[in-house]
Amino acid sequence: MNKKKLSFLLLFIIFAFVGIQAQVVLSTYFDIGETNVSEGVYVKNLYEVDYKYKQYHFAGGFQLDLKSNNPNVFSGFYTEAASDFKIKEFPLSIHGYFLFTRYSDLLHQTDWGVYADTKNCKHFLFKLGLNFKTYAINNSVATQNNIDKQDQKLHENFNLIYDIAYYLKPHANDWNIVLSFTNTDYYLINQSTNPMFNLQANYKIKPQWTLYFDAWYKPAGIFNISVNYFGYFFRGGVKWQI
Repeated sequence: MNKKKLSFLLLFIIFAFVGIQAQVVLSTYFDIGETNVSEGVYVKNLYEVDYKYKQYHFAGGFQLDLKSNNPNVFSGFYTEAASDFKIKEFPLSIHGYFLFTRYSDLLHQTDWGVYADTKNCKHFLFKLGLNFKTYAINNSVATQNNIDKQDQKLHENFNLIYDIAYYLKPHANDWNIVLSFTNTDYYLINQSTNPMFNLQANYKIKPQWTLYFDAWYKPAGIFNISVNYFGYFFRGGVKWQI
């Protein structure tokens, strides 16, 4: 089964649980931005299903490149599972995830790892974990260029991932403004020395419907002597809680 079929199968399985007494959230977003390597403005469309039953979470989604220098329209998918628990009344969520991204016809990237997060503080979110990244040359390209199998992949192990976010209002408020400092996004996990800045506004127009708008800025590193501009993008979307 190829990656595309696997992602759609995952979403079908999640939808099959909608009839169970649980919380299901459907989300869709559009990203519009530009970077030093995008060759102009790009447009992406993301879809996500988040299923929660008791203390357990399951999520899956995929990404479409509507306008970009990437020849692959279907450019990535991810799956995630999580569980909520408490350590001496301190609430935590532990997440395990897998991410597949196709940047071109030449190579693809996989990320997997674990992280913990908490919203125990009324105005803050903290997230910390580890990521294992692999860059891989596609098999067809390796065959055409006589690249040995052991030379097809490059691994980056034990990368630190983090997110520190400040909420202007308490987390459950009907509207909020959030400023975050992180090296992770839905389909992007940077090295720990390459964080991004995100300003988000969200508004709950109805109990089941929430609108989101993000503005992201990407420097080319920050924990070094020279920090240069790399790119930016804007995200707008909606969440529907069934």
